[in-house]
Amino acid sequence: AVVSTQSTGDIGEAMGVKTTAVITEMDTPIGYTIGNSIEIEESLESIKGNGPVDLEHIVSVQAGILLVNAGIAPDLDTAEAMIRSKFRDGSALDAFLAILRNQGVEEKMAELLRQGSYEAVMGKASHVEVVHAKRTGYIEAVDALALGKAAILFGCGRQVPGDKIDHTAGIRLLKTKGNKVIEGEAILEVYHNGSLTENTLQKIKGAFTIGEECRPIKRILKIIGDN
Repeated sequence: AVVSTQSTGDIGEAMGVKTTAVITEMDTPIGYTIGNSIEIEESLESIKGNGPVDLEHIVSVQAGILLVNAGIAPDLDTAEAMIRSKFRDGSALDAFLAILRNQGVEEKMAELLRQGSYEAVMGKASHVEVVHAKRTGYIEAVDALALGKAAILFGCGRQVPGDKIDHTAGIRLLKTKGNKVIEGEAILEVYHNGSLTENTLQKIKGAFTIGEECRPIKRILKIIGDN
């Protein structure tokens, strides 16, 4: 990954474009949601300053790099703080809602999103399946690829062209890599409209590895480029 990323950076620099690459840990889902509507919900909560720590971190770093490369911020720490301040003071949300209005979204819908009335805008799945921890310990791994593939099977994506996407279907992690769990504790919720099979549910359950070692997420692995 480092070699490939360095090559991409070299191409950008050769064309006169200041280029910085961020290598991230992608084995674990970013944030807590997988699915169309619930990812939008999580994104909106993030730009309100209420999002998952790892999601806010990766966004702040990548957006901060843009500010540094554009000469708007003197260094990455300052740039990250600038980005986070926009989440906290409401200006990031204001800017996003302005984009929606400019694209024809009704004022009523924009205000419902501002208020956090997400189900009123995007709907809600009719079924919720809760997955519980099989044992006490630490979540050592959450297989993002396995969860993504499983989510497609009950409507979150298309298996073939023409498949209808269920925008209310999805997976919400209640616990993630590095968290301690107790046997029987709820660790995940699956939202669906009757299309979740037992086979798919077993695939979802199998995405979690619970053991004795605490392995927190290290979302940013390496930044390649001079900041």
